[in-house]
Amino acid sequence: MFCYKPPKKSGNKGGIELLAVVVLISAMVTPSALGGSSAGLTGSIAHNHKLSIFDQKLSFTLPEDWKLAFSEKQNTMFSAEFTPVSDELRDWSSLFCVQGFKGLADSFSPETFLDSIAATYEESCTGEITYQKLGESDIDGYSGFTAIIGCSHMPNTHKATQFNAKSYSSDPKGEIGHYTAISGEQDMYLLHQSMRGEVFNAETPPLEPANYREFMATIAPYGLSR
Repeated sequence: MFCYKPPKKSGNKGGIELLAVVVLISAMVTPSALGGSSAGLTGSIAHNHKLSIFDQKLSFTLPEDWKLAFSEKQNTMFSAEFTPVSDELRDWSSLFCVQGFKGLADSFSPETFLDSIAATYEESCTGEITYQKLGESDIDGYSGFTAIIGCSHMPNTHKATQFNAKSYSSDPKGEIGHYTAISGEQDMYLLHQSMRGEVFNAETPPLEPANYREFMATIAPYGLSR
């Protein structure tokens, strides 16, 4: 999965350049029909969470048996990712990521932001990309945009870093998730819930407009406030 670095401001709401690094940062997932993943989280108790990210508070729910696997705050970017207690971050099956990008709400639209993410995601995908736009959304009066982004055959390789003592590699997997970009008062927020399992056929992805609401049931709705 990708950790997204702050986009470079272009002076308008188009032509945003996103830098992505294959690292262990971002993405929450509700298990689903990817091979090897469980069929949902209906047995888990949902807990409400609220994160203060720069000047606003972002709220969501998580199953009781999930943990904070990684978090980082820089001057212009905030990241937090959650996984089931049984998952390791380097080899997760389900993941939820929350990110904030300071001062970027006026630089581009939520839809353009997701367009750039999908383009960057495609660069690392060794199979077929899935990008299905679900449309605009309203989160407590703030403009948002949602989409499904996935890769039928994604390499699962991690270099040694300050967070991983050893490099790690396994067979490629199928990866797909529900992405939401929200334009706040001044900052841009990105939330994505993802699942990873066996490779899949891009013509019949395990997550699509017909079933994403069930996939998101344990986490949504999101909230954004001052």
